[in-house]
Amino acid sequence: MKHSILLLAALTAWLGCASPESMPTTEAPAEHDGVIVHLFEWRWDDVARECEEYLGPHGFAAVQVTPPTENHVVAGRPWWESYQPVSYGFETRRGDRASFETMVARCDAAGVDIVVDVVLNHMADADLEHEGDVEFTGRGTGGSSFGPWDYPGIYTYDDFHHCGLTDNNHIWDWDDRAQVTECELLGLSDLDTSSPKVRSTLATYLGDLASMGVTGLRLDAARHIKAEDIDAILTEAGAEGYVVQEVLTGGRIEPWLDDYLALGNITDFAWTEAIGEALRHRSWADLEPGGWFWTSRQYVPDARSLVFVDNHDRQRGHGGEAAINYKDGALYELAQVFTLAWPQGRKRVMSSYAFDSDFQGPPMDADEAVLPVFGADGPDCGNGNWVCEHRWPAISGAVAFHNAVDGPVTDWWTDGENAIAFGRGESGFVIINGTDAVLDGSWQTSLAEGTYCNRLQDGECTAVEVDGQGRVAARLPAMTAVAIDSAFKQSP
Repeated sequence: MKHSILLLAALTAWLGCASPESMPTTEAPAEHDGVIVHLFEWRWDDVARECEEYLGPHGFAAVQVTPPTENHVVAGRPWWESYQPVSYGFETRRGDRASFETMVARCDAAGVDIVVDVVLNHMADADLEHEGDVEFTGRGTGGSSFGPWDYPGIYTYDDFHHCGLTDNNHIWDWDDRAQVTECELLGLSDLDTSSPKVRSTLATYLGDLASMGVTGLRLDAARHIKAEDIDAILTEAGAEGYVVQEVLTGGRIEPWLDDYLALGNITDFAWTEAIGEALRHRSWADLEPGGWFWTSRQYVPDARSLVFVDNHDRQRGHGGEAAINYKDGALYELAQVFTLAWPQGRKRVMSSYAFDSDFQGPPMDADEAVLPVFGADGPDCGNGNWVCEHRWPAISGAVAFHNAVDGPVTDWWTDGENAIAFGRGESGFVIINGTDAVLDGSWQTSLAEGTYCNRLQDGECTAVEVDGQGRVAARLPAMTAVAIDSAFKQSP
């Protein structure tokens, strides 16, 4: 069945098709500040079309794409084979070099940057042994063959770390920085990134991406590479665009993190963990400024953080309890509304395919080709294959709200349990009803008097009145939200 979005906010006034004062603002904000959407495992031609038809017009600033390098063909085709490079060629199930380069150009023309997920830490599995029921094939998606620590024409045994710190050279102690940066992550061949040859090879790959117009990098497993090595690789590549490093802090800002902060943004998993714990087991009231949400963990500094409700790992339960994800329906929507509305870090929205198990890869046909998102009838979203959360009205509307507001949090309110409201100064106001009952009330805002449209309601304008005292009266059904801003108002 198609995903059905809950109807939002039956509010105090309905003005039907009345014309807004001006077209609603959806344009993405300044460079490196707009919302990123992760189109996980999408084919390059589908990404290009989505940039043109939806992402650009709806104010998304960038797309994070799955690693484009040739990867290990793993029996059963799990998603994680994409994170096991075999070469730096561009032959994958998502497309080839030509289609990748075309995608970058088409997205750029639509005003959408490409952020490439790049794997610099390792190559494919080192030992080729059976792991449970999975047999590693030693074949690449572009036809390459490889063996243990041997990738013909690229790397040989001496180009890898063989740490000698554990019995099998795998990481055992995740708090031991030597093990984390020099031993093997889950048996993957760990590149010796201190080697000039390895650095140059990786820098050449990054330079190749830049030559095709790629302006953003997400460095996979960055915590497992010494910061000095990342710095050297980026410097040799002449990387000048947006960089975000996958670093798990465990909710603690350790001294070693400073070296990574100097190089770019950091994935703030503390946000993901805290919002999941708060909304699953505690209350929305815990999100109050200075409350439990903010004191339970240490967060990456605002200017250097990338925050998100879930990602491709966390939604599968990696790293502890599963994050809130698309399977949580309305709770997921509300978590995204809060994250996008709150002034903390750069934002990333997940766009998934449907899955029932950790192992499961993207939708594919009998020949193991990834199914297209777009068909003759448009995008195949919510039919059991591609989820397309970024197209849910509450989420895409929250992206537009994010792009339209600025300023600090003002006018905080909570019922002490699962309903909250807050403003963004004179630019916007949000009400979130996380309860299982109707929320009927009046809230003080800092907005000017007028008639606003609820950003989170798809279709015609659902009008919200702010009176001369800056108060808004609204009636919200259970598990819904309202977001209004000064860029989307009705004519007098």
